Amino acid sequence: MKKLADRLEAVTDLFGQVAAFATLALVLLVASNVLLRYFFRAGSVWSQELEWHLLAPIALLGIPYALMQGDYVRVDVLYDRFSDRTRLILDILAGLVGMTVALLLLKFAIPYVEKSWINGEGSPDPGGLPARYILKAVLPIGFLALFLQQLAFTILNFLRLTGSGEPAREDNAT
Repeated sequence: MKKLADRLEAVTDLFGQVAAFATLALVLLVASNVLLRYFFRAGSVWSQELEWHLLAPIALLGIPYALMQGDYVRVDVLYDRFSDRTRLILDILAGLVGMTVALLLLKFAIPYVEKSWINGEGSPDPGGLPARYILKAVLPIGFLALFLQQLAFTILNFLRLTGSGEPAREDNAT
């Protein structure tokens, strides 16, 4: 079980790296667009659309990575007062709820992407990006990544609860 969780987290780590590179690409693209617009009075619709197209992989692939790293905000008012066992049980329940939500979102995203793919959906704006279905394809990938990370989270907390796993890592979440 621990090996499975470690492999799932390795996949999450890979998705996190993709999100990091997409963030770098977004920063460079925005800087280029600003420079072109204000210094050369030039710009393009496709490059502006690409800015918000890069937000999808950043968010959808970055969220599971942030969860894996413990970089999220938890309401600690009550959580800190619970015993370690109660915290683990709550974390397992949260993982199960997270997996359920991720699977539901995945279920709804697939037909949405299929329809876009079949229609060859592109930008409605002249000069915009021609293949919007590629952006939409990030939705099921992101929800699958979220499901896999929630599964790893749940497995690791279950192992900790049963005493066969490592102690919980210290979050820097507040």
